[in-house]
Amino acid sequence: MIISYEESIETIDYIQLNTVLGKIFESKKTRDVFYTQTVFENSQNVVFAFDNSQLIGVIRAISDGDWAVIYDFGVLKEYEDTEVKKEILSRLIKQLKGQHIFTNAVPGTIAFYEQNGFQRTKTAFTYVGFEQNESRSTEYFLPVGYRFENEFYEVEFPFAPRHLPKKKRKVALSYHTSRKAVDYQRVNEIIRRAFGEEQLQDLDVEEVAKTKQLFENSQYVSFAYDGDRLVGVARAITDRLEEAYVQNVAVDPEYQGHGIGWQVTVTLCEEILKDGLNPFLHTHPGAVGFYNRTGFLRNKTALDYRGKEENSSSIPTAVEQGFYLPTGYRFIDETVL
Repeated sequence: MIISYEESIETIDYIQLNTVLGKIFESKKTRDVFYTQTVFENSQNVVFAFDNSQLIGVIRAISDGDWAVIYDFGVLKEYEDTEVKKEILSRLIKQLKGQHIFTNAVPGTIAFYEQNGFQRTKTAFTYVGFEQNESRSTEYFLPVGYRFENEFYEVEFPFAPRHLPKKKRKVALSYHTSRKAVDYQRVNEIIRRAFGEEQLQDLDVEEVAKTKQLFENSQYVSFAYDGDRLVGVARAITDRLEEAYVQNVAVDPEYQGHGIGWQVTVTLCEEILKDGLNPFLHTHPGAVGFYNRTGFLRNKTALDYRGKEENSSSIPTAVEQGFYLPTGYRFIDETVL
């Protein structure tokens, strides 16, 4: 057995890749070669494992440089008990150093992720729309409105302003998915204020440029306006055919209380669903109630990476309990391999 790894798609045989994915996931993912090629070419990070010239393992991630989500991770059954799977994941994590890394694990694989630096999160949701949202697999999702016994309810700085102003009485709201004439300085201002920066300092040109780049590199965007004034934003990165990761849902605090955050998110997610993709997001504990209702399902198998760098920053105990389940936590009906 001569194991080697590649971290580029340049020499990948997509027919072989599609066949291996079918074996790994036991045909749970039905794809043709073009589909497989498209989602991998639109993933920013990949790792492939080979035994001689035979592809035996794979992983990919979509990323915007700050946030990343892992998909299509696995090895052939005969390599499950080797170090190959661990090495594939380790190599991807190195590629994504400094980024927030999330995944939705296959049921039964939680322990593997826990052993490799991930912790199970309570704050991940998938948008499924308003029809038949209870029909999704109970292996992956909790019922609408599910609450853990130790939820974190209070919204605290820096997740939202400490003192919300009285909401405006009269507004003329509209929602758009076009980027035309968007003021990214205003986008940046909304995001900063929505997440607790009440007193904005002088304009940070580099920060605005980065915000503009993130939104321009996102395949889906959603904007809310009061007349001509931009008041709410959201965006999502995707692999263009299967998965979408929703980010930067934010509303100007002066306009909170009008349901703008909900509508700007739903507008974004409906566009994603319309194209047949799966909208997925992580939120902070104080916003769980915002998403924990019809239209969204709470994920049971979501994890995020908590390597040494991430663990160096302290999180208040109450907030940490709102983010994470204890290592080893398992649901009663959970598949354990």
